Amino acid sequence: MATLTDCLRTLHRIHRQLADLQDRLQRGPKQIRAHEANVKKCEGDVVAAKDAYKQAKMASDEKQLQLKQREAKLKDFEAKLFAAQSNKEYQLLKDQIAADKQANSVLADEILEALDKLDGIQAAIKAADGNLAKAKEECGKVRQRVQEQQQGLETELARITGELRTAEGQLDTDLRPNYERLARSMGADAMAPVEGECCGGCSQTLTPQTINALRLDKPVFCKSCGRLLYVPE
Repeated sequence: MATLTDCLRTLHRIHRQLADLQDRLQRGPKQIRAHEANVKKCEGDVVAAKDAYKQAKMASDEKQLQLKQREAKLKDFEAKLFAAQSNKEYQLLKDQIAADKQANSVLADEILEALDKLDGIQAAIKAADGNLAKAKEECGKVRQRVQEQQQGLETELARITGELRTAEGQLDTDLRPNYERLARSMGADAMAPVEGECCGGCSQTLTPQTINALRLDKPVFCKSCGRLLYVPE
């Protein structure tokens, strides 16, 4: 029949295996959620870039329409210039034409800048589309990999859980309630090996009486952290 020390060694090993399996099972969905969040971010980047292009295109079109209207007005002034009835009227029209030409030149430069901006935004849209495609592809790969891994992990979890039940069945009935209470609240940290003359969980120095009780294969709980102690191999 296995000693208490042997049982605790086995139980601690199994609990640590279960904790690792459960962590890996939780890690997979977290990875999927992280990649899904990245896909949503990339989708938002595409929408933002397209909205920026729409706004910039509207502004560019408005400036081009404004330039056409101003050029038509300029031609009207030039026609009136030749029909001026006085030197004063002629000079006023000439000054107005000069001012309008200057304003049109500035507006034409703004239109060129707006067109350059549109080219830049189009490049940004293309890049955002590329990032979105990559993010979706990577998300699909991660989802598939995680799903494949989850099946194996769940199978292993069921096997290890069976081992745990078998190992727990070897504990003395008087110890079972305290063990189960610790296992529920602390999981893999419910037990700790003795390291030197200290608790391997909290490093509390153990008394000679405690060490002696452990050597006699008696159940011992750390007075500091409450863990169930055992002597390692």
